[in-house]
Amino acid sequence: MIEKKVGIFFFVENEILMDAVPVANGEPYGDAIQYSSHYEFWESLVPRTITEREFKARAYDAHPRGRVVYFPKKKKFCIYHDACLKSNAELSKVVENFGLKDMDAEFANDEHYKCAGCNPYFLD
Repeated sequence: MIEKKVGIFFFVENEILMDAVPVANGEPYGDAIQYSSHYEFWESLVPRTITEREFKARAYDAHPRGRVVYFPKKKKFCIYHDACLKSNAELSKVVENFGLKDMDAEFANDEHYKCAGCNPYFLD
């Protein structure tokens, strides 16, 4: 059985970069369990691949991103994401990489997550 995870993700050239842990190792945040920080992940990442180098060459919030959160009382996962992540291929990668196939998960655009392409005020 694949472990269900919580954490953050980015999409760089259709490749997913993520920082996640099993739900049991997540951090309580109100009624939810979550993990990690987009900025801290970007800041601490030592690039080893071309995609990671491309990721680090821009501001942490330049690429589409999101977060997977678990709500234990509802027994439900929520995948918060940048509005430009709307294709089945991208969202399916999130579901697969976080072990959420056959789970009760909902998707929600989050105004907090706006990449350089979505944010008209973005300065690189």
